[in-house]
Amino acid sequence: MSRPHETVWLGRGGQGAFTAARLLGLSAVRFAARQALAFPSFGPERRGAPVFAYTRIADAPIHDRSATRCADVAVVMDASLLSSVSTSFLTPRTLLIVDTDAPLTLALPGRHYGVPAKRLAREWLGSEHTNTLLLGVLIGLTGLLPAEAVADGIRAEFGQGSRAARNLDAFWHAHDLGLKLRDADPSAAA
Repeated sequence: MSRPHETVWLGRGGQGAFTAARLLGLSAVRFAARQALAFPSFGPERRGAPVFAYTRIADAPIHDRSATRCADVAVVMDASLLSSVSTSFLTPRTLLIVDTDAPLTLALPGRHYGVPAKRLAREWLGSEHTNTLLLGVLIGLTGLLPAEAVADGIRAEFGQGSRAARNLDAFWHAHDLGLKLRDADPSAAA
């Protein structure tokens, strides 16, 4: 990897965008022997306000601490945000994963993948928290990190209880979904 891989997470306060960014970074550092940086970007807003979170992963130390300008992957946890916030970080090579039940018809650069994450989270987690599920889709679709490294990161974050088990189950189901998407479009792999 010559330059850091950059993932942008876009959600609303309380949806877990920063938790997902942190989980990806933690998994890279502790379980995949990579360097990573994860950080949020939000103002004084509260629950429900737009939140950006970023994960940078590299093989060498990361010195750039600025917001991502050219995302390799963008994960959108609330499709309504695409029309209300700047998406200047999207490029023709950006892989865009959007939580939506509707077919994607976006006039945005990059490759687009719609995933019914909220509906699947209700089924697999019993809640509407989509962060570990979308993380699974990202890993299955791109192969950015070994899936087992991310599963280890989820265990490290959530422990060994039922919450961890549900999140791991959702991660693996979503990872399989991401693999199916990648099989349909091999250019998605990192």
